[in-house]
Amino acid sequence: MTVLAYLSVITSLLAPFLIGNVLGVDFFGKDSSIGLGLSLQAILGSFISVYVYGYEKERKALVIFGYAVFFLSTGICYLVGKSLWLILFWELSTISAFLLYIGGKWNDASIRSFVALVAAGGIGAFCFTFWIFSNDPRSGLFFLILGLLIKSAFFGVHFWLPEAHAGAPAHASAAYSGLLVNLPLVLFSKFALPLLPGTHYATILIPLAGIGVLWAGITALFSREVKKSIAYSTVENMNFLWLSLLISAYWQSSEQESLRMLSKAFGVLFLISLVHHSISKTFQFLFFGYLTKLSGKSGADDNTGVGRISGIPTFLAAIGTMSFLAIPGTTGFLSESTFIKLLSAVLEVTDTSAALVLPLLILVCTGLAVGAAAHLKLFLGLVLSRPRTNFEDHGKNTTINVSLFLTGALVLVSPLIILSLTNYYAVRVDWLDFSWFRGIGILNVIGLVILLSVGLLGLRHKIKERKLWDCGGLFGGSEVAIASSALSDPLAAPLGRYFADEAGNSRLDKGFIKILLRILSSLKAKIRGADDESISVDLTYSSFTVLTILIVIIIVRLAEGDIWSQLLSYLVF
Repeated sequence: MTVLAYLSVITSLLAPFLIGNVLGVDFFGKDSSIGLGLSLQAILGSFISVYVYGYEKERKALVIFGYAVFFLSTGICYLVGKSLWLILFWELSTISAFLLYIGGKWNDASIRSFVALVAAGGIGAFCFTFWIFSNDPRSGLFFLILGLLIKSAFFGVHFWLPEAHAGAPAHASAAYSGLLVNLPLVLFSKFALPLLPGTHYATILIPLAGIGVLWAGITALFSREVKKSIAYSTVENMNFLWLSLLISAYWQSSEQESLRMLSKAFGVLFLISLVHHSISKTFQFLFFGYLTKLSGKSGADDNTGVGRISGIPTFLAAIGTMSFLAIPGTTGFLSESTFIKLLSAVLEVTDTSAALVLPLLILVCTGLAVGAAAHLKLFLGLVLSRPRTNFEDHGKNTTINVSLFLTGALVLVSPLIILSLTNYYAVRVDWLDFSWFRGIGILNVIGLVILLSVGLLGLRHKIKERKLWDCGGLFGGSEVAIASSALSDPLAAPLGRYFADEAGNSRLDKGFIKILLRILSSLKAKIRGADDESISVDLTYSSFTVLTILIVIIIVRLAEGDIWSQLLSYLVF
């Protein structure tokens, strides 16, 4: 049964390429963003499927079959365009997530996670319905952008994402954050980006995206739950990707040649950063999600030192964190160094629009730095620190290690592929700086050699004599147990208290949830426990969402036939 499930996964990952070829999709030309999204799904999806075999203990075949449905439906969403099939397949990918949770026991966290995912899917589906069937191009564009913003957890409509990750299995979180959120960005670049000139969407959304990068990075640093911290980092990265896309759209029709060239360059930054986010965030959720499964706890401080008993080599565990720290040799280095290069280019532009964008880019730099500190905080506390409690030693999980090794290798190999492509095109177009990519490529190779020498060959400093440490905890051993909160608590009073409460919960998200609960209470809504009845209610809600969308479509179609005006004229006479 498991073999058949894996065969279905392989088929689901390859089928979108065959369907796209039949539909005439140009994966290497004008539809290159679709080709990139499907390629990332095919590669990372196979790694996630391998991970499931080592992560799940029960119902493995059913979970793997759920991924076959998930990958196939998500892949088709890239291809169907502006049609009813987009809504149906996107909802199918949402509903199929139920199978991804079925390997473990349903509890309050997993129920909230599934409800958050279904709710965001339903709201997004309504927006896409109006986009597809609206006769007014302006209102259609509005609902398209709104739906894509919700689906990608843009700042201000991101509230569902941290909750969706908090109770999801590690592999499901990796699929959501590393693969599913790529879809709305790719669809925006294909359908909305050409229509933005002459509108005010970029002017409004660019400041929100810049603020979102800063806010999410700080919130990730002060979050006390492992998965929520990485989820807020996802919000940060998604807003950074949106910023790159929106700036590209903002200057694509500029009268200045320098700004039009910067528009194309920010488009390249978007593609590079999309690869970085997809691969690195998949690795982080797979790795840290596995650690929380070993400990059975979600708090970062409760997991101090759990990486010591995970059976995962320290260098392998560090790859994802190094990528978000922009260490040379990783995809994160390529993404953020390119951003700094473009920031310096914006400084040289004298146009008023560049002067308005520049302060936001400085905020983005701060947000990226703080977000990197959030990843470093988790790594130091969970992997390098001595365990504070006696965790049960589950031994080495070979399948988990293989999956992490493959994903980590992709973090290190993908920059070489990207740099090869950019250097190839840089000599053929005038808006790519060949000297920059050649120089950054040399530095990346040097960094990669150093990383492999230190991490794999063991060419590092040998400790000849260990000294005792105290750190105020009366600890007399040779190693120190430093909780993750010890790195963020010193900043809690001057900075963190404005973004998170003492429990590490986001004040903004907490306030929104309170308002939402009050609205639900006024409607006599009842919050159910984690039982079979509540799961049935959630699935029923998703089904009614599809039915309601179909009703809206029928009403819109009837309106197009002027049936309402005929009915009114009949009543008048």
